[in-house]
Amino acid sequence: MSGWGGNPSFDVFRLPEEHDELRAAIRALAEKEIAPYAKDVDERARFPEEALAALNASGFNAVHVPEEYGGQGADSVAACIVIEEVARVDASASLIPAVNKLGTMGLILSGSQELKAQVLPSLASGEAMASYALSERE
Repeated sequence: MSGWGGNPSFDVFRLPEEHDELRAAIRALAEKEIAPYAKDVDERARFPEEALAALNASGFNAVHVPEEYGGQGADSVAACIVIEEVARVDASASLIPAVNKLGTMGLILSGSQELKAQVLPSLASGEAMASYALSERE
């Protein structure tokens, strides 16, 4: 059983440094600007407006949007890190980046350039969301 710890020099599954930096940044943001409101969001069954504002201001609301449409062009692992770190402090708020990704992947993978140019910039900037309609938040 002494070998169960594995070989520490075998780091084929280690994430790139950029992902570690992303995790640190989104974790700090989530703990500072999302976690303080999580209890109230749950108790009052309300939309996490503070989380939306924090994610929009930081650009973490839709990191998967390609750069040519105003996004960060992050890979799926990066998007998962964002979702995971937000969920760590507020599961309901993690649906903002999660469903923004889920709701736009069909468009990103198969949509016309015209439709991408119409929809994705407003999502990347935080003006729009794929995850909630305004009426659901009121």
